[in-house]
Amino acid sequence: MNTDVSSTRSPITDDVKRPPAPATTLRNQAQAHTHWINDIALAQSNQALVSASSDITVKVWRPAAHDLLPPQPVGLHTDYVKVLAVPEPNADWIASGGLDRKVCLWDLTGAGQKLSIDVGEDEGVAGLNRDKGSVYALDVTPSILASGGPQSTVRVWDPKTGKRITKFVGHTDNIRDILISEDGSTILTASSDQTVKVWSVTAGRCMHTLTMHDASVWSLWSTDPNLSVFYSSDRSGLVAKTDTRDCVDYDEGLSVAVCQEHEGVHKLVGAGEYLWTATSRPSINRWLDVDTSNAEAEVPEGWKQNRMSVSTVRTRMTSTTSFTQPQSQQSLHKKQIPNKHVLRLSNTAFFLAAPSPIVPDPDTNTERGGRRPTVQVSEPESQRVVPVRHQPDSSIEGQNGLIKHILLNDRKRVLTVDTAGEVIMWDLLKCGPIKSFGKRHIEDVQEEINTMEVVSNWCSIDTRTGSLAITLEENSCFDAEMYADELDNGNGVEYKDDQRSEFFYTVCVAHEILTIISQSRQMGSEISVCKYHYRRIIAGSSFPSSSSQRTSEQKTREDQRT
Repeated sequence: MNTDVSSTRSPITDDVKRPPAPATTLRNQAQAHTHWINDIALAQSNQALVSASSDITVKVWRPAAHDLLPPQPVGLHTDYVKVLAVPEPNADWIASGGLDRKVCLWDLTGAGQKLSIDVGEDEGVAGLNRDKGSVYALDVTPSILASGGPQSTVRVWDPKTGKRITKFVGHTDNIRDILISEDGSTILTASSDQTVKVWSVTAGRCMHTLTMHDASVWSLWSTDPNLSVFYSSDRSGLVAKTDTRDCVDYDEGLSVAVCQEHEGVHKLVGAGEYLWTATSRPSINRWLDVDTSNAEAEVPEGWKQNRMSVSTVRTRMTSTTSFTQPQSQQSLHKKQIPNKHVLRLSNTAFFLAAPSPIVPDPDTNTERGGRRPTVQVSEPESQRVVPVRHQPDSSIEGQNGLIKHILLNDRKRVLTVDTAGEVIMWDLLKCGPIKSFGKRHIEDVQEEINTMEVVSNWCSIDTRTGSLAITLEENSCFDAEMYADELDNGNGVEYKDDQRSEFFYTVCVAHEILTIISQSRQMGSEISVCKYHYRRIIAGSSFPSSSSQRTSEQKTREDQRT
């Protein structure tokens, strides 16, 4: 940490050298979905990993089980599933919400759906557009469930009956995340309107609006039963920690800028003394947490604490002279956090202002009979907040996923662009990349290398899982034809005019591989036999359309080569 902290009682810089951070280890992995995974959650005492995907399924995977099975579906929506919520660590059910305007409760033991809540129907009852009922934010306890989305309204439901208990209106933009306290009395909501709101379920209204972020707030995280300590992240990449323990009012709490990512933090999770952040980049970062227990913001000598609103003035100290006096015994025992790391919690929270001299008002007359001079207090200057942590403690590096593709006219080559912006050309017959064009616009590369000859479409391509997936179309996979000498596969084979054979490469690949696999099973051969023949096929060699038409001499030569 390269932070300049003068106080010896700061919780940010420790004199004791910290031990090296434990390394992360990959334990297991599985291909669970055929589309983007939008959310994951741990359930059943961390023994079950539940995932929600845009392939409209909810699946559960138990990687630590003795009989390791692939992820099993437990629920099915009719549109993208966006969010998951677990009521408690030992619960045997989970809640999911999606773009089908449904909140569903699924049994993790295989009993199917427990309950379905139609948020869109509730929107219709309210006289609003039914399409605005999509669920993007969700949290649940055994007693209540809260959902939110583009309609900027928080709805509270009974998870046992599915009936709406109440709703909260106050945000002016999309609701991105929700937290519920353990007893169900308090709800925190994060919104794209740059605020975090604190709602009281018993009072039925918003108690506080927190404005420590200057961008859309995307994620919330807390392990505190009362939500007295919580973390929040926003679109700019800022991660803030807010601590309101031992405070009568939220405005008296402490909010610290923990770290700053290079781009928006979509998901934030705490584990022990570390925080994990996920952005649109393929890597996830681990940051050391900031200890805010028994801590307060450091007040420079001569400065004073004020509130912006005169109507809510409740200063902690009665006069500015108390700042110049020795600190109290209670303050001496508190850890001091430098002011440059502290975020202003709300518009009515305390702020630090430099002492301003008494300046006579030029419109006043100080002579006999005139008014007394007024005091002009300068407004608080906007100070650039510096995050406590400048570099992540550790990172798990990932690969850049593919996000876009273009199939060229020859139907043999594909252009893709990944999350890093790199454009790569792939050969479908060689099953691999053949050229990189660097960081360019994929459309510009397409114009340069596309051919005039057009081959019939024989497959479908998608990059929804971040990789290149090829699917043979049942009704068109036999439509593509090409002469073998036009493949330009670089095998050095020359063809005479009278030896040009039509090369139906999709038919050949599909038919030949199935034939060879069948033969290999009958002969008890290893899969390497199939691999050899597959390499021979995609290399562009000319061969009959049916394996039964091969001469015995050809079969003998192939067996010897194998």
